[in-house]
Amino acid sequence: MATETRAAVPAADSAAPAPRAGGRLEFPYLDGLRGLAALAVVFYHAYLFTGTTGTGPTELPWLRPIIGWGYLGVPLFIVLSGYVLMLPVLTRFDRYRLPGGFWKFIWRRARRIIPPYWASLVLFALLILFVPVLGQPGGTQWDTKLPMGWGTFLTHFFLVHDFFPQYIGKINGPMWTVAVEWQIYFLMPLLILPLWRVFGGWATASSLVLIGMWMGSESRYSWMHPWFVGLFAVGMLAAELTVKARDEHLTGTVRTKLGGPRWASGAFVAAMAIGTVLVFFRNRDYWQHQTWPSEVVTGILAGILLTWMGRQAVTGRHTWLARFFAWKPFVLAGLVSYSIYLFHSPLLGLGNLLLLPLGLYPKYQFLMMVFLVIPVTIAVCIGFWWLVERNFMNRRQKHATAEVSHRGRIPEVETDDDAVTTDETARTRH
Repeated sequence: MATETRAAVPAADSAAPAPRAGGRLEFPYLDGLRGLAALAVVFYHAYLFTGTTGTGPTELPWLRPIIGWGYLGVPLFIVLSGYVLMLPVLTRFDRYRLPGGFWKFIWRRARRIIPPYWASLVLFALLILFVPVLGQPGGTQWDTKLPMGWGTFLTHFFLVHDFFPQYIGKINGPMWTVAVEWQIYFLMPLLILPLWRVFGGWATASSLVLIGMWMGSESRYSWMHPWFVGLFAVGMLAAELTVKARDEHLTGTVRTKLGGPRWASGAFVAAMAIGTVLVFFRNRDYWQHQTWPSEVVTGILAGILLTWMGRQAVTGRHTWLARFFAWKPFVLAGLVSYSIYLFHSPLLGLGNLLLLPLGLYPKYQFLMMVFLVIPVTIAVCIGFWWLVERNFMNRRQKHATAEVSHRGRIPEVETDDDAVTTDETARTRH
C-alpha cells in the first residue's frame, strides 16, 4: 500500500509559500499517518494471536476497548491510497486523466506493490510447507491460515483470492487487502474517473459509498469489503478539495465563507472525531462485530481529516496535527509500512506458537508478544524492506527516504514539478 507524500518546512508560525500551479503536491504527514495505522494493525493482530484461539478476547477483555479498534487502520489505508493517487491526476493533467495513460498507471502500481507481495507470499508458503510448527494446526488463531494447497497459493499469486471466501484469509491474512486495492486500481481509471467526469466528485463518491453500505448491510460479497471502493473515492474527493484550495489560494479567489476564523475548521473536525469516538465506545460490541459500519464511518472521517489538513497546508496554515503525524519516527514507520503489512501477521503467529510451550498466563503471554515478538517482527520487516521493497520504490518514496534521513526538520508541503515528463502523445490519445 504505497503512500504518495513528502515535504520539508519553514518556521512554526511563518506561512509557507504556496506551491506554484501545476506542481504535484506532497505531504509528509501522510507517511506518518500511514505508519501509525500500520502499527495499530500490528498490535491488534498481536492481541488476536496471543495464546490459543480466543484467548485475547476472553482472557484479556479489558484490552479490547482500546486495542480492538486496530482493524480500522485498513480503511484508513484505502482512503489514503485514493488521496495520494488522485493528487497527480489533478495537478498534472486536465479532465481527470491519468498521467501517462491507463497502462502506465497500472505498470507503476504493479511494479510498486507486486514484487514485494510475491516475495513475501513465496517465502511464507515455503515456511508453511517446511516448518512443522507453522504447517500443522495448533489450536491458535494461526489455524485460520491453514491449510495451504495449490488453489490457495495460485489465487493469492494472481491477487484474486478475495473472490473466494475459502481462500481469502489463508497463508497471510492481511494479503486480502492487497488484492482488493489492486482491483481498485483498475476500477479507478475504468469506472471511478469516468463517473467523476460525468457526475462530479461529490455524486460519484457518495453513490459508491451508499452502494457499498447497501452491500454490507445485505451481506452481499461482504468478505470482499465492497465499501472500500467508496472509501477510495472519498480519498479522491479529499484530494480534489485540497487541490481546489491550493488553486484558489494561488489565484486569490478563496471565498470568505471557506476561510473563517483559523480555529473554526479545526474545531469542527475535532468535534466530529470526538463524537465518533463516543459513539463507537458507547456501542462497542455492535461497532466491533459489524465491521462495515465502523469502517465506513472511519473512512469518511479520514476523508474529512485529510481535507482539513490538506487545505490548511496548501494555504500556509500548518496544523499541529500535521506536525504530529510528520514526526520522523512516524514517517519512518510509514515508509516501511508496506513491508510491515506484508510480513507481520505470520511472524506474530510464529512468535506466539514458539511461546506457547512456556505455559505463560495470558497477560504474560501478551506482554511477551508486545515487548519481544513485536520488536523482532518490526526488525524483520525493516530487513525485508531493505533487501526487497526499497528496490521497487517509486520516485517520491526515494525522495522521501532521503529527506527523512537528514537531520533537518521535515517540511509540511512540497511540490514535485519535475516528477513526470509530460507525454504529449498520451495527452493526444486521451
